[in-house]
Amino acid sequence: MATRYRINTPHVVAETLDGEATIVDLESGTYYALNESGSFIWDGLTQGREPPMMAEAFASRYELAADEASRIVGELTAQLADQNLIVPRTDSGGNGTAAPQPNRNGASNGSKPYLAPELSTYTDMQELLLLDPIHEVDESGWPSQA
Repeated sequence: MATRYRINTPHVVAETLDGEATIVDLESGTYYALNESGSFIWDGLTQGREPPMMAEAFASRYELAADEASRIVGELTAQLADQNLIVPRTDSGGNGTAAPQPNRNGASNGSKPYLAPELSTYTDMQELLLLDPIHEVDESGWPSQA
Protein backbone atom coordinates (compact mmCIF):
# COMPACT_ATOMS: atom_id res chain seq x y z
CA MET A 1 0.00 0.00 0.00
CA ALA A 2 1.38 3.40 -0.98
CA THR A 3 1.97 6.11 1.60
CA ARG A 4 -0.33 9.10 1.87
CA TYR A 5 1.02 12.40 3.13
CA ARG A 6 -0.14 15.51 4.94
CA ILE A 7 1.35 18.93 5.59
CA ASN A 8 3.61 18.75 8.66
CA THR A 9 1.35 20.96 10.77
CA PRO A 10 1.44 22.94 12.95
CA HIS A 11 4.92 24.21 12.12
CA VAL A 12 4.48 24.15 8.32
CA VAL A 13 1.93 26.34 6.60
CA ALA A 14 1.27 26.61 2.89
CA GLU A 15 -0.91 28.26 0.31
CA THR A 16 -1.24 27.86 -3.43
CA LEU A 17 -2.07 31.01 -5.39
CA ASP A 18 -2.19 31.30 -9.17
CA GLY A 19 -0.78 27.79 -9.50
CA GLU A 20 2.30 28.36 -7.36
CA ALA A 21 2.70 27.10 -3.81
CA THR A 22 4.39 29.00 -1.01
CA ILE A 23 5.37 26.86 1.96
CA VAL A 24 6.74 28.22 5.24
CA ASP A 25 8.51 26.23 7.94
CA LEU A 26 7.79 28.32 11.02
CA GLU A 27 10.33 26.43 13.15
CA SER A 28 13.32 27.17 10.92
CA GLY A 29 12.11 30.40 9.30
CA THR A 30 12.78 28.91 5.88
CA TYR A 31 10.26 29.35 3.13
CA TYR A 32 9.87 27.48 -0.11
CA ALA A 33 8.27 28.05 -3.48
CA LEU A 34 7.02 25.48 -5.93
CA ASN A 35 6.44 26.25 -9.58
CA GLU A 36 3.19 25.25 -11.29
CA SER A 37 4.03 21.61 -11.98
CA GLY A 38 5.47 21.17 -8.48
CA SER A 39 2.38 22.80 -6.98
CA PHE A 40 0.18 20.35 -8.85
CA ILE A 41 2.01 17.49 -7.11
CA TRP A 42 2.06 19.29 -3.72
CA ASP A 43 -1.67 19.96 -3.82
CA GLY A 44 -2.47 16.35 -4.67
CA LEU A 45 -0.17 14.88 -2.04
CA THR A 46 -1.41 17.18 0.72
CA GLN A 47 -5.00 16.41 -0.20
CA GLY A 48 -4.34 12.75 0.53
CA ARG A 49 -3.54 11.28 -2.86
CA GLU A 50 -0.89 8.57 -2.98
CA PRO A 51 2.24 9.20 -5.10
CA PRO A 52 1.30 6.57 -7.73
CA MET A 53 -2.07 8.28 -8.19
CA MET A 54 -0.32 11.65 -8.51
CA ALA A 55 2.13 10.21 -11.05
CA GLU A 56 -0.78 9.05 -13.20
CA ALA A 57 -2.47 12.46 -12.96
CA PHE A 58 0.85 14.23 -13.63
CA ALA A 59 1.52 12.10 -16.72
CA SER A 60 -1.95 12.87 -18.04
CA ARG A 61 -1.76 16.61 -17.33
CA TYR A 62 1.64 17.12 -18.94
CA GLU A 63 1.51 14.31 -21.52
CA LEU A 64 4.52 12.50 -20.06
CA ALA A 65 5.43 8.82 -20.12
CA ALA A 66 4.20 6.97 -17.02
CA ASP A 67 7.70 5.98 -15.85
CA GLU A 68 9.01 9.54 -16.24
CA ALA A 69 6.03 10.97 -14.31
CA SER A 70 6.52 8.37 -11.58
CA ARG A 71 10.20 9.30 -11.25
CA ILE A 72 9.41 13.04 -11.10
CA VAL A 73 6.66 12.63 -8.49
CA GLY A 74 8.88 10.31 -6.44
CA GLU A 75 11.80 12.76 -6.49
CA LEU A 76 9.67 15.74 -5.44
CA THR A 77 7.91 13.70 -2.75
CA ALA A 78 11.32 12.71 -1.35
CA GLN A 79 12.51 16.35 -1.38
CA LEU A 80 9.39 17.52 0.45
CA ALA A 81 9.71 14.73 3.03
CA ASP A 82 13.46 15.35 3.47
CA GLN A 83 12.69 19.00 4.31
CA ASN A 84 9.97 17.81 6.77
CA LEU A 85 7.34 19.75 4.86
CA ILE A 86 5.17 16.66 4.48
CA VAL A 87 4.87 13.62 6.73
CA PRO A 88 3.11 10.28 6.31
CA ARG A 89 -0.52 10.33 7.37
CA THR A 90 -1.43 8.14 10.29
CA ASP A 91 -5.20 8.46 9.90
CA SER A 92 -7.71 8.06 7.11
CA GLY A 93 -8.60 11.75 6.91
CA GLY A 94 -6.96 14.68 5.17
CA ASN A 95 -5.22 17.67 6.71
CA GLY A 96 -7.41 18.91 9.50
CA THR A 97 -11.06 18.02 9.14
CA ALA A 98 -11.62 18.87 5.47
CA ALA A 99 -12.10 16.07 2.99
CA PRO A 100 -9.64 15.90 0.10
CA GLN A 101 -10.63 18.11 -2.82
CA PRO A 102 -11.66 16.58 -6.15
CA ASN A 103 -8.78 15.79 -8.49
CA ARG A 104 -8.17 18.60 -10.96
CA ASN A 105 -6.04 16.57 -13.29
CA GLY A 106 -7.64 17.32 -16.63
CA ALA A 107 -5.47 17.64 -19.70
CA SER A 108 -3.22 20.64 -19.90
CA ASN A 109 -4.98 23.60 -21.44
CA GLY A 110 -1.83 24.47 -23.37
CA SER A 111 -1.64 27.96 -21.89
CA LYS A 112 1.59 27.22 -20.00
CA PRO A 113 4.42 24.97 -21.15
CA TYR A 114 5.62 22.10 -18.99
CA LEU A 115 8.53 22.92 -16.72
CA ALA A 116 10.03 20.32 -14.40
CA PRO A 117 8.92 20.73 -10.77
CA GLU A 118 11.26 22.97 -8.85
CA LEU A 119 11.40 23.46 -5.08
CA SER A 120 13.15 26.76 -4.36
CA THR A 121 14.45 27.40 -0.85
CA TYR A 122 14.77 30.85 0.74
CA THR A 123 16.39 31.73 4.04
CA ASP A 124 16.59 35.51 3.66
CA MET A 125 13.65 36.13 6.00
CA GLN A 126 14.54 33.62 8.72
CA GLU A 127 15.18 36.25 11.38
CA LEU A 128 11.86 37.99 10.73
CA LEU A 129 9.87 34.78 10.64
CA LEU A 130 11.49 33.48 13.82
CA LEU A 131 11.01 36.78 15.67
CA ASP A 132 7.35 37.13 14.71
CA PRO A 133 5.31 35.66 17.60
CA ILE A 134 2.11 35.46 15.54
CA HIS A 135 3.02 31.97 14.36
CA GLU A 136 3.07 30.69 17.94
CA VAL A 137 -0.58 29.73 18.09
CA ASP A 138 -2.51 27.45 20.39
CA GLU A 139 -5.14 24.91 19.33
CA SER A 140 -7.81 27.62 18.91
CA GLY A 141 -5.67 29.43 16.35
CA TRP A 142 -4.82 32.40 18.58
CA PRO A 143 -1.29 33.47 19.49
CA SER A 144 -0.12 31.82 22.68
CA GLN A 145 1.09 33.94 25.55
CA ALA A 146 4.32 32.01 26.13
